[in-house]
Amino acid sequence: MSKKELRPELITVGKLFTGYYLIPIYQRNYAWRAEQIEQLISDIQGSVVGGQDDYFLGNLVVIKRGREDEFEVIDGQQRLTTLYLLLTFLEQDGEGGKLSIGHAGHLQYESRARATEALRRVAQEAAKGHVRPQGSTSNADAGIHEGYSIINQFFKQNETLNRSREKFSDFLLKKVTVVRASLPPNTDLNRYFEIMNTRGQQLKQVDIVKARLMSKLPNQYERECFAWVWDACADMDSYVQMSLTRGDTSLRNKVFGDEWSWLEVTSFASLMESRPQSDISSLRQSSEGVSLSLDEALSKYAKEIESNSTEDEGNERFRSTIEFPAFLLHVLRIMKGDEVEDEGQLDDKRLIKSFDDAVNNVPDAKADWVRSFAFMLLKCRNLFDGFILKRQFTANIGDDGDWSLQRLKKGGADKKPAPTYIHVFSASNGNLEEDSGADPHTRDVLLLQSMLRITYTSPRTMHWITKVLRWLSVKAPQDAKHADLADLLKGYARSKVKETFPFEEDQQPQGFGISRIVFSYLDYLLLSDSSKRDFKFQFRTSIEHFYPQHPDKEQSGAAVSGSSLNLLGNLALVSVSANSKFSNSLPRAKAENFKDTIELQSPKLKRMAEIARNTSWDDQQITAHHEEMVTLLRDDVSLVEASGRSYPGR
Repeated sequence: MSKKELRPELITVGKLFTGYYLIPIYQRNYAWRAEQIEQLISDIQGSVVGGQDDYFLGNLVVIKRGREDEFEVIDGQQRLTTLYLLLTFLEQDGEGGKLSIGHAGHLQYESRARATEALRRVAQEAAKGHVRPQGSTSNADAGIHEGYSIINQFFKQNETLNRSREKFSDFLLKKVTVVRASLPPNTDLNRYFEIMNTRGQQLKQVDIVKARLMSKLPNQYERECFAWVWDACADMDSYVQMSLTRGDTSLRNKVFGDEWSWLEVTSFASLMESRPQSDISSLRQSSEGVSLSLDEALSKYAKEIESNSTEDEGNERFRSTIEFPAFLLHVLRIMKGDEVEDEGQLDDKRLIKSFDDAVNNVPDAKADWVRSFAFMLLKCRNLFDGFILKRQFTANIGDDGDWSLQRLKKGGADKKPAPTYIHVFSASNGNLEEDSGADPHTRDVLLLQSMLRITYTSPRTMHWITKVLRWLSVKAPQDAKHADLADLLKGYARSKVKETFPFEEDQQPQGFGISRIVFSYLDYLLLSDSSKRDFKFQFRTSIEHFYPQHPDKEQSGAAVSGSSLNLLGNLALVSVSANSKFSNSLPRAKAENFKDTIELQSPKLKRMAEIARNTSWDDQQITAHHEEMVTLLRDDVSLVEASGRSYPGR
């Protein structure tokens, strides 16, 4: 092999860390958080449970340094660092005994002593069975400590995963693979990055699904219409009204009505009639009755829409809750009428198989199924944009953005109409884009959706989105009432609470065995009408022991018995950074020193802190608060069951 050639090799994770890796100074700090870390673990666990022979994790691009087994990481350092932290966690004592992997010291950060020290400190503390909060270690990198803590909490909160840790570890080391691609020596890295950034996207599962569906359509015109709809829906960060009719307000009026809010065409055939014929006149040919091969379809239609219209400026501030492959699977479930929840249904790694199975189950008229799917795709995308929360980024919002639940409508002057965005349940027709807060109806639905969003972080567990879209798909969007949608969301949350938290005292889970939805829904129930205006759910993955598991011996306060320590009454769900701030402080110290942090984190934690400030926090207070919370949950569920009400969408 020439020294100038790229040298890729497929290796298992177990063999990956027989090499030594250096993260160069020009690479950014470790930045993965709960969503990315938990997704990686869930994907691997899904392969274990699904009985797959192996799992391909992705590429790691490196360049060799002095020794044969020494590499500088060019691309893939976030995933590599996460794997290192995951292996560090798995080396702790499990049911199968202590696992010896031998990866320690095989990853370092160039010229960043704090990051390298953080990796060493995490391994050291993990060997003791816990990780010291990063706030108490001045020479550590907070992102690395937070990443490890997320892994630790995720395993503890997922009983099935934690019980099968030995099996998970064995699969990870022997069956999970990466392609480690070594660049030739003396590679011009500036040129490499330039090429990587401009070469275009690689073929993905969505491209193959698109091509296979299009090949079922009988002629060029229908395939062009399908591609038009598909490409517009694939632009998940843009409202579909904009991506489908970019720069053409006349077409927008025709497809989405004079207000631009909701889809007005009623079928794939009417979409065919609405689409400007000038776009395809040059492509007309006598292709009636001819199906495209996969290669022909891919080469002819795998194009990306260019976003170059000035009317997109306001549209660019939004970010979708999910990516396009996951959205396709939600629509597929609605098409199939499948209401049984299974993580595999929303697994985008099985995208091709899911669609192949669906199409193959249609005995005849496969073209009709594809036409119906294309129309349902556009319909659901329009409903998704209007009724499913997004993240919004504006100049007066922080870098992390804010939750948004807005629909698009036509604004501007008659001669120069422009899109504007208003709260979906607002009674006003004015421009409420810059309003300081949503109307009460929108705010309540937004709280419920954000509650579910931060609880079910993996796209494969976001079944509530399917439920909402299915409910909306059978009614005119103008007829959707906020109270009905709120009931549907609360009903979903209640069903999950009942699944995971039996109300019988001797069956109630404790500690890390309590599901996140229990904490999240309690926080929602504890919000008063006035506090709903100010509280915002944020991503939280750490179960906080208000009375700590390892109390600070230098602080004074009442001791708590082991039987009370892991009760729901002593626990709250907080962010990893907040958990680190609280450290091992006693309840009174937390309540007095971190009042602002507590109020931002959790209404339940706020209630606990108020008790600690006003009286004390001991076994009696924990038991009383525990009984109060269990009663609140039981009464909420029982009230609905006693009324005989059924949740919308059932």
